[in-house]
Amino acid sequence: MELQTLQYIELNCFSIIILLLIFISIYHQCNHCITGKELFLVLIFTDILILFFDTAMWSLNGIQGNHTRFLHILSAVMYNILNPLICITWYFYVDFYINGSKEHLKKMFFPMLIPVLINLILSIASIFENIYFIIDDNNIYNRGKYVHLLLIICLLIIIYTTSFMVQNRKNVEKKEYFCLISFGIITAVGGIIQYFFYGVIIIWTCVTASILIIFINIQNNQLHKDYLTGLYNRRSLDNYLNTKIKSRNNRLVAGIMIDLNYFKMINDSYGHHIGDQALKYTASILKDTFRKNDFIARYGGDEFIVMMEICTPSDLAATVQRLKKNVSLFNIKNSVPYKISLSIGYDYFSNKSEKEISSKVFLERIDNLMYLNKQRLHSQENIT
Repeated sequence: MELQTLQYIELNCFSIIILLLIFISIYHQCNHCITGKELFLVLIFTDILILFFDTAMWSLNGIQGNHTRFLHILSAVMYNILNPLICITWYFYVDFYINGSKEHLKKMFFPMLIPVLINLILSIASIFENIYFIIDDNNIYNRGKYVHLLLIICLLIIIYTTSFMVQNRKNVEKKEYFCLISFGIITAVGGIIQYFFYGVIIIWTCVTASILIIFINIQNNQLHKDYLTGLYNRRSLDNYLNTKIKSRNNRLVAGIMIDLNYFKMINDSYGHHIGDQALKYTASILKDTFRKNDFIARYGGDEFIVMMEICTPSDLAATVQRLKKNVSLFNIKNSVPYKISLSIGYDYFSNKSEKEISSKVFLERIDNLMYLNKQRLHSQENIT
């Protein structure tokens, strides 16, 4: 076996190991994977299969025997079938990431199935005709006469997905937008280079690198983010609080517990879609109110929590007033069929004066204050 062939096989095996580690990491970190993670796992698994069959083709190339020839042809067919599938999976992943709708995925399923079926027919037909590949009597792989059709099919899917992302770029954070779009660009560039420089094998290493970028910057990050609102989740809150409690500095740590009033009524009256919208609007108000270095999390259900460092207690009171003002402005400016109303409980602690405080005790304290505020609001409404 030539040195170059061994290098390609080693590179493929290295890529497979990386992908397997990412796959296992994501699979074990979520008991019930949401659709986005499931699609990402399919993306990884498809790339692993492509790398496996690509490795098989390199390993079997030129080895004589009927069995090896059969395996070589089978590997080549599967390799070509899977090429557009990874592009389609990437489209579905991007579509769901932007729209968050399974219904939209179902609508796009059959249109996206057309290039897959065309490629499937051409891949199988290549066994008998010189289309994508031809394996000669010496069991040596050669490109087929119409292999460019495979490149065109994949590029069309990538171009469509990229244009879809550009049109919806406002719905995605800048960092995540560039991570997602890099997958298509890197894959397209790798495929074009591999097509024009026959013998250079870089495309699937490029795909593996793109998957790694998405994993580090998006998927792994989502383990610490609430999927619906984009805020931090309870796991991140616990880590944040434990760090702050262990640290020793002169600054005060403040916590604000927030409850969205009448959330059940919004859900019952207008449906869960509008209820989700109310949660998103509340999250947007919180983002607009607090500083970038303040910690904002969805505590659970219709409850939110903000953690921040302050210099004086008056800073906390001023921030709460700013939050109330922003809620009022939202209710004036936005024509939604409900009003956003918040119950708020807040307090602060100092590591210097409260060395024995725990995150549980502090959360219970501000939660009780929030509940008292909720009771006062209901009492005032009953009086009026």
